Amino acid sequence: MKFNLAFFSAIIPLAVIAIGLIGWVVTLRADLNVAQAQVVEIRESIPPLQAEAKQCAIEIHNLHELIKDIDKIEEVVEDIDVLVFQIGEMSEDVDKYGPDIENLKRNLAIANDQMRTIMSDHAYMGDMLSELGKSQPSGERRDYGGYGGY
Repeated sequence: MKFNLAFFSAIIPLAVIAIGLIGWVVTLRADLNVAQAQVVEIRESIPPLQAEAKQCAIEIHNLHELIKDIDKIEEVVEDIDVLVFQIGEMSEDVDKYGPDIENLKRNLAIANDQMRTIMSDHAYMGDMLSELGKSQPSGERRDYGGYGGY
């Protein structure tokens, strides 16, 4: 039997290429199966990740609202600090001027009582002047600043 060396020298490289090609296709198929399994896993993990993303968005929104509330609280605290300072100053003024205010109240009460007494006396004097004016001749009658009854 005679071997044709040219034939075998052509077939052997083709056989090696075919075996390499088959090995590459098998490896490629295995890699494709692994990739498909990974795609399935990724697709299964998407809905929980979407739910978590929604929850994170809600929490971020809530944190944003809390920050707004904190800003408002800080403004109120500043206003309260100003009011506390003003109340402190007013309290000092009340402590400082309180006795003088009480003296003024007492003096006003005395003055009001004296004014009532004076007005009562004036009314009595007005009645007397009115009676006196009635006894005068009509040409000599006088008006005593409204104290007379006419």
